[in-house]
Order: sequence, then structure tokens, then C-alpha cells
Amino acid sequence: MNEQLPFKRLNGIPASKEDVRNRREHVKRIVIAHPNYSDLLTEIEEVHYYSKGSVKPDSLFLSGEAGVGKSTLLEDYTSRFPRDIVNNNTVIPVLYSTLPVGATPKTVAARLLYSLGDPAYDKGTEISQTSRLLNFIKKCKVELIIIDEFQHLLDRDTKHILNKASEWVKSFCDEAGVPIILCGFPESKKIFKFNSQLDRRFLTKLSMEGFRYYTKEEQIEFRAFLKSIDEQLPFIDRSSLASKQLADKFFYATNGIPSHVNKILYEATGLAAKSGNDSIDENHLYDAFNKIEFTTRPFVTNPFTVKNFNIVEAFELEKLRSKDAN
Repeated sequence: MNEQLPFKRLNGIPASKEDVRNRREHVKRIVIAHPNYSDLLTEIEEVHYYSKGSVKPDSLFLSGEAGVGKSTLLEDYTSRFPRDIVNNNTVIPVLYSTLPVGATPKTVAARLLYSLGDPAYDKGTEISQTSRLLNFIKKCKVELIIIDEFQHLLDRDTKHILNKASEWVKSFCDEAGVPIILCGFPESKKIFKFNSQLDRRFLTKLSMEGFRYYTKEEQIEFRAFLKSIDEQLPFIDRSSLASKQLADKFFYATNGIPSHVNKILYEATGLAAKSGNDSIDENHLYDAFNKIEFTTRPFVTNPFTVKNFNIVEAFELEKLRSKDAN
């Protein structure tokens, strides 16, 4: 039972709209520190700590496919170092910013200035913005810079764009004087091929992955992940998410991508609460899955409520259907 959560037992009485909203928002905020997550947090902590006062700060490149939890990880780390006012000066230990689609070096400077609180963040030339940014980094005593969605700096895949972007990043790393973490899709690594000097500054390249489910150990790890989520769901009773039957179905439905698991549970939570249930059952999961469209998997089938579900056969059937369609 999840009696410690601030959610009352429904006993078959449909939750109010406000209660449904609060429960769904609670699911969005669930963060699970699975092994890869914890290891990466440790790596970031070490880059941050050991680079303080260093003549040559370390930097790190983190890659991963969409939905594996990169931004959640970085936002989690940033939240551990809140901004503060010291002697009428804003101190920002960790500066975190995301890049928009079609970003340029000028955009990067502007976004970082915005995150620093500069009211004129979008004013000036690329050179003047970068200069102002470097001054703010010193003034705000920034210890670590995190740039997320880095792939957007490379959206226009031309040699000229890649060269210009790599040169700006290299110069910025040198002049900022603090460790920098770049985070983006795996294809972002191509920038390092265009600038060997930049590559040397980001020799530590880590990847964040979703869960795997081939070995017994991997299955145990995924089920432990589901158990941890179940313990934090906004219901009085547990939902048996970590049972072998549901774990197989969850992995097939999501390919082990944490954000997909969260999305299904977000929808299922609303359905269960509206029905007055005190846990999520498989019918809620079935209906939740039907509310979601996985564009990258057009032939995936809904595994929930299927009796005698076989995960191997389900993946093989999906593969066969995809092959026939092509």
C-alpha cells in the first residue's frame, strides 16, 4: 500500500477533476534512478567537482535517443544547485539551457544569456553576445554549464555549418574556464569529426540508454524499475507492474524507453482515477496504450489484456508485418 502518498482512497467513487489532474502531474514528476542514471549522475558530479579551480576544466559529451531520460537527468542535477543571492549578486552554480531547432552560435549565446537572466539576451552581434556571456559567467560564479538538445546546432548538415559551430564551441570552452556538458542525440557526435581540437576537449563521451530485456539480469533490472515506479504511483494500492506478465507487456509496448513507460502510466492514472479505482489494472493500461500513437512503430500491437502473451512472438510478428509492408 502507498499510504504515505497524499492521495485518498477512492473506494469506487470517481475522483474530482482536480484530483485527477494532481495524480497525473504526480506521475510526470516520478524520477527513477536506474543503474545507468545513477552512474551518469556520478560522472557529472565528478566533472563538476574536480574541475573547480582547474587550469584546464574537464568537459563531457552525453548522447542518447529521445525518451531515455537525458533531460530529466540534467534537470535533476541542476536542481541540486539552486540559484542564490549573495551580496546583491545572483550566484548560479550550474547553468542549464536547451537549444531550439535551427540554433546557431548566436542562438547558443542568446539562450545562455537568457538562462542567466540577461534582459537584453537577444541584443547585439554574435561577438558582443559571447563577450557579455563570458562576463556573466564570471559575475554569476558559474561552476558548470550544461547545453541540452545540442543536435539543434547541427540541424543544417553542411561542412560550413559544422566547421563554424565546432570553432565557436571550442573557443567558448577555452574562454569560459568552467566544465561544459553537451547533450544531444547520438548523431551529434559528427561535430567532433570536423574539429580534432574540439574532440580532444570532449574525450569523455557517455551514452544514456533505455532498458534491455534479453538476459535474466536485464529482465530483473527492468522489473525493479517498474516496482520502483509502482511504489510511487498516486494510488493507495499497488498495481503489480513488476509481475513477469506485465513486465513483458510493458517492455514490448515501450522498447524499454522510460518516457514511454511514463506516458502509458500517465494516461492509465487518469483512467483509473476517473473510474474510482485505487490502483491501475490491465484494462486501464490497454485503454491508455490505445490513446498513444508510436509513429516509429506503425505495426506495434496492444499487448495489454492479451492472454498468454509471448514477447518473442510479439516482436517477431511486428517485424514480419513491417517487412511485408515494405
